[in-house]
Amino acid sequence: MASTAPPPDPSLDAEWEEWKTKFEKSYSPDEEKYRRSVWEEEKKKIEEHNSEYEQGKTSFSEGLNEFSDMTYEEFRKTCCGNLLWTEEELDCDIKKYTDVTKDNDVTPEKDQPE
Repeated sequence: MASTAPPPDPSLDAEWEEWKTKFEKSYSPDEEKYRRSVWEEEKKKIEEHNSEYEQGKTSFSEGLNEFSDMTYEEFRKTCCGNLLWTEEELDCDIKKYTDVTKDNDVTPEKDQPE
């Protein structure tokens, strides 16, 4: 896997190693560079989102999980099959917000820290 990823942030080395251990991840040297880059970008997005959460701009927080080394496209192909579609793929408007908890349309949370 050829990588044009930026160099890793050395201040995240320990956290990266802990995350790999926690989720039992191991990579070839080239793949490690790429996965680290994806993971760092995801971590940055999560931190930005959680900053908005702390300011009351969003109603939920996010965290790193076993999929944090995957791009959205990789996650979608690997884990969701054809369960997720974009607005363009559906050729229709998608609602910005639907409260599925009101009519008990969802099951209880799973694999989410308290």
